Amino acid sequence: MIAQLKQSLQQNATFERRNVEKPLAEMSLKERMAALNNSANQWQQRAPRPQPPAPQRRSSSNILQDLPILQKFPPPRTRPQSLAPEKPCDITSGLKKFFGSNASSSVITSTSSSQSQSHDQSEIDLDAITANARPMLKNLSRPRAPNRKKTTQAADDRIRLEAVSINEADLVEEEEEPEKLETQEQAIAALKSAKQLLKSPTKKSPYPEVMLIQIRGVKHTDVRLVAPSMSSIHENACFVVVHQNHLLKYEGAHANILEKTKAAQLCIEIQGKSDLNCSADTIVAVTESSKSTLSKLLFCSENCNPSAEMTMTSSSEPFESTAVKLNLVFRIADDRSAQACSRRERLSVGILQSSETLIFDFGSEIYVWTGRNSSKVNAAYAMEYAKQLMDKAVKNGKAILGDSDASEDDRRPKWTLFRKIHQGVLDTLFKAKFSDWPETREVITSCKPKALFSAKKADVKTYEDVKIANQEDEVEDLVGRMLDEPEVEPILMLEDQEIDRKMHDVITEDTSLWILGGEILNQIEFTEKFDSTRCYVLRWQYRIQKSGVRRIKTGKEEERETGRSRIAFFYWLGEHTSPKQHGLCALRIKDIDRDNSPRIRVADGNEPALFLALFDGKFMVSSSSNSENPIRRFVVVGANSQETSLREVADLDAKLRSHATYIEMTPKNESGIVCGAHCSPEHARFVLSHADYLRQKAGVSGKAEIEVEGDKEGRSWINSTGRNRSMRVWRIFENEAEQTNHLSDHKDCAFSFSQQVLTETILIDVGGALWLWSEDVVTTFALKVAHRYWKGREGSARVVYKGAEPEKFQALFLKWEPFEVEHRLESRDVKELLDERCRTFSLQELKDRTNLPAGMDMRRLESYLTDDDFQKAFGTERREFYAQKAWKQNEARKRVGLF
Repeated sequence: MIAQLKQSLQQNATFERRNVEKPLAEMSLKERMAALNNSANQWQQRAPRPQPPAPQRRSSSNILQDLPILQKFPPPRTRPQSLAPEKPCDITSGLKKFFGSNASSSVITSTSSSQSQSHDQSEIDLDAITANARPMLKNLSRPRAPNRKKTTQAADDRIRLEAVSINEADLVEEEEEPEKLETQEQAIAALKSAKQLLKSPTKKSPYPEVMLIQIRGVKHTDVRLVAPSMSSIHENACFVVVHQNHLLKYEGAHANILEKTKAAQLCIEIQGKSDLNCSADTIVAVTESSKSTLSKLLFCSENCNPSAEMTMTSSSEPFESTAVKLNLVFRIADDRSAQACSRRERLSVGILQSSETLIFDFGSEIYVWTGRNSSKVNAAYAMEYAKQLMDKAVKNGKAILGDSDASEDDRRPKWTLFRKIHQGVLDTLFKAKFSDWPETREVITSCKPKALFSAKKADVKTYEDVKIANQEDEVEDLVGRMLDEPEVEPILMLEDQEIDRKMHDVITEDTSLWILGGEILNQIEFTEKFDSTRCYVLRWQYRIQKSGVRRIKTGKEEERETGRSRIAFFYWLGEHTSPKQHGLCALRIKDIDRDNSPRIRVADGNEPALFLALFDGKFMVSSSSNSENPIRRFVVVGANSQETSLREVADLDAKLRSHATYIEMTPKNESGIVCGAHCSPEHARFVLSHADYLRQKAGVSGKAEIEVEGDKEGRSWINSTGRNRSMRVWRIFENEAEQTNHLSDHKDCAFSFSQQVLTETILIDVGGALWLWSEDVVTTFALKVAHRYWKGREGSARVVYKGAEPEKFQALFLKWEPFEVEHRLESRDVKELLDERCRTFSLQELKDRTNLPAGMDMRRLESYLTDDDFQKAFGTERREFYAQKAWKQNEARKRVGLF
C-alpha cells in the first residue's frame, strides 16, 4: 500500500516538473502551440466516466410493497460466535476500475497472488449495492400546454430601409481664403455678382399648395395632414385649410371644445407668424351653410361624402390612440444606418437631442430633424433614407389620412409634406405633434393697437349670474355704467411714474434714434420723418424736475436742477413691416441698452401722446414705395399743436373725407392745402403750420395754395353724417361691454382708430350718430344695449354688417379696404330691427324653433312670451321666476320645453 502511494507521488511530481509554466515572454509561439495541442490530446484520451444504470420503472402493483412503512420488520440478525472476524476491505479495489488495467497492475505488483485472491473474495461490490437500490420518487410533472402563437401584426414596409452610400468627401467644406480684389474693376464685378445673387428667386416652398389639417381627439388632440379633398371633411373634427392667400377654419357639428380650442390656436399661430407659407390677413370661419366655399381650394370628386372609416368613432379606443399608430421615428446611428427608435407611440419633446439626427414619419408628413451639434454627414444620410420613405405607401392609413383620387398605391401621394428642420426653427405643424412642447415667452402680437394704460372696470358677470337676472334689468345697468364712464386721458407709466398729456416737470435731456437694417440697429441722425416700411428705436433721456423747493434757512423758493436722469426706449414698428422685423427690433435693443431700461412698443397709427410730443408736432410718416408718385398726399392727424402728425395716403384715387385736412406735395417740394367743408378750425390751423414748416425746410418761399371742398370738380368727397367728434368705441360681448381707448385720442381728433379695430361687435358713438358694426348677425342683447344707449338723443342709429359698410361709415376712418365676405347683409335701423326681433311668439313656436328669426337669445326663450302665456306656462310672474336660483330656472325651462 505504501509503495503504491510513493509511486503515485513520483508520477505527480514528474507531471508537475514537466508542466512548469514558463514566463509568457520566454515562450515562443511554437512552444505555446505545442502546449495547447498536448493539453487537448490529454483531454481527448481521458478515461470515460462510468454512467450509472438507468433506474427501473416500478409498476403500480408493487409500490405499496416497496414502501417502508408497510414492510414487515425481520428479526434482528445475530452474529454467530463460531465465524471468524471479517477482514477489512481493500480500499485499492476501486482504483483498478478508475485508472484502468495498466495503472492497477503497476500499483499491485508488490503483493502476492494469494493475498490478492483473498482480498477479492472479501471485497464489497458497491455497484451491486447501487443496482439493487430502490429509485427515488420523481416530482410529479404536468404536461405543458401547447404553444400559443402570439398574434403578430402585419409587417410595416416603412421600417425596411435599404442601406445607402454617400460620398462623404463632398460634404467636407474646405476653408478658402477670400479673394483679394486688387483693382476697381474686380470690385465692381464682385458687387454686381452679389446683387445678381440677391435678386435671384428664392427656392421653392417645401409646403404643398393646399394643405388640409385635421384636428381630432378626445384627451390629446391629433394634428395631422389629411388628403386635401372634400371627402376628408366630416362633422367629428375640426379642419384648417392653409393656402398662400387663404386661411379657413371649419368646426364640425360634433367637435368637442378641445378640438375647437386647438384649431383656433393653430390658426392664430399660422397667421401671426405667416407660417406654413401662408400670408393670409384674416382667418375665415366656415360654417355648415358656407361649406361650399371649401370646394374652391379642395379637390372635389363625384362622391364628396366622407367615408365611413373616417367618420366612425370608437368608444373603446380614442381616435388619437388609433392615429398614433402611424408614427415612426428613425435615428441615424454611428454606422450611418437608420434605426427605429420609436414606433406607434405618442412622442415626447425629450427625444429631440442636440446631437441627434432623426427622421419623423407621420404618414402624411415626413420631417428630417437635425440637432445643433449633429453632423452634416448624418443629415445627408437622413435625407436619402427619407426619400426611401416617400416611395413606400402607408398601409391601413386611409381611415385616418383620407383618400384622394390623385394618390398612388405604391408610394406616398403628392400632397405629402417633406421638409428638413433644424433645431431652433419653429414649425407650427411639427410642434403640434408633441403634447408636452414647452411654452415659450414669445407673445404673438397682432397689428391691433393695445393701450398702455388701464382703467378700473366693473366686475364682469359670470354665465350663471346672467341667467338669474332679467335681461332688461341687465341692459339697463350696463348702459348706465357706459354713460357714466368718463373718457380716460392717455397716461404712460414709466418707472412707477405717471406721465400724462400735460407732462408737468418732465424735462427732456437727450433723444437718439436708431433704425433696423437687416438684423442690427444702426444709429442715425434725429429726424421727424419715418418710413412705414422700417422699424425705429428712439432713446429718450429725461428728468423729472421737482419744483417749489425751498431753502431751509431762508424759506425762499429757488429753481435748481433736481431729479435723477432716466432713460426709456420706444421701438416704433411701421405698418408695412413683418413680424420678424418686429421681433428683431425688440431683441436688438439689448445691444444699446445695458441698464434694462423701460421699453415701450409703439404701433404705427397708435402712438402715445408722449411719443408724438417728443417731435414737437412735426412727426411725419411716409412710405418709400410711393416715392415715384407725381403727387404725394398727406393727411393731418392730431389733437393739439404738439401731437399733430402727417400720414401719407397711398391711394390717390380714394375719396377725401369732409372733416379732414390734407397737404399735397409735388417733386419740386411745392405744397398745397386741401380742406374739407366740415373740418374744425383747429385742424385748419394745424395744416397751415405743417405746410409752412415743410416749405421752410425745403427752402421754398411764398405761401401754400389753399383749396376748399367744392373748388375743384375732379375731387371726390364723402361725409359722415352726424359726426361732430372723434369716435368713442365700445366692444360688446355676450353680456358685457368694454370701452376701447386710443393712446393719443381726443374728441377733436380727425382720425383716431384704424379699420383694424372692427372685430366681433363694435358700438361707435360719433356724437350725432350711432353705428353698431357686427361680423355676423347681431344679437338681441347688442340691439337692446344700442337702443338704450341712444335713447333720448337725436341722430341716426344704424346696424352695419361686415362687408356691406356704407360710405358714411367708411368716412370715419383714414383709409378703407373692403372686406371679403360671401353673404352681405343690408344696413338697417336699430329700432326697426329690434322691434322685429323682440316680437312675441306662441309657446308652440318657441318649442319648434323653426320659424324664429336669427340672432334671438336661445338661452332666454321665455322672454319672447307674453305675460299671460308666461303665467300659464310657468305658473309664476317674471320677477318671481328670475329671482329663483339658476338650477330652478333651468328645471322650469326643461318642464316647459324651452331649455
